[in-house]
Amino acid sequence: MSRLIYSLFLIYSLAACSLGGGPAPQDHFYKIPEVVLDAQANSSFDELVIKPVKSSGLYHERAILFIESDKPLELQRYHYSFWSTTPAELIHNALYEGLQSSNIARHVARDLSASRADYIIDSRIVHFERMIKNQPANHLVSIEVALEISVRKGGVAGVVWTKRYSIRNNLQTTDMHSSAQAFGEALKTIAAQLVADLIANSN
Repeated sequence: MSRLIYSLFLIYSLAACSLGGGPAPQDHFYKIPEVVLDAQANSSFDELVIKPVKSSGLYHERAILFIESDKPLELQRYHYSFWSTTPAELIHNALYEGLQSSNIARHVARDLSASRADYIIDSRIVHFERMIKNQPANHLVSIEVALEISVRKGGVAGVVWTKRYSIRNNLQTTDMHSSAQAFGEALKTIAAQLVADLIANSN
């Protein structure tokens, strides 16, 4: 009997050692702050449609992605840090919030089920990741957001204009919450640039 108890104790001890002897890491989920732009006094359009954002590869997944500065071609993902939803959905919602709050149009729709729009906006994720600095630098982490956005007139085939919007924000902290805030600030900047370009190209 004593031998059995000893054997069970040994098995438990080995299992605890193999797991590090501590609690399992917890998953953490992050969202981005709401995007609110300054509202125009008068709307420039009757209706705009911001279609769902296109993504491919790892950008389909909720895991937060990163690149180490000394391995710029290797896209990696965190095992316990996730977005609250997919990057495409986060970005789509941020662009919608930006357009709607800006009062650039009387109505902003998320799909083509609405009536004929003045402009239809397509977008695709190019970059949406953290860059980790492995060498001495004046910042520890940077976040990079790049979107390719195409705009066409409602009911008319062909693209009116296409532009790549790219923002990189440098951070002095590795804190993931600060990175989520920085991603939100980058998307706010892109939304503001998109509003300005829509107005400029409509004249």
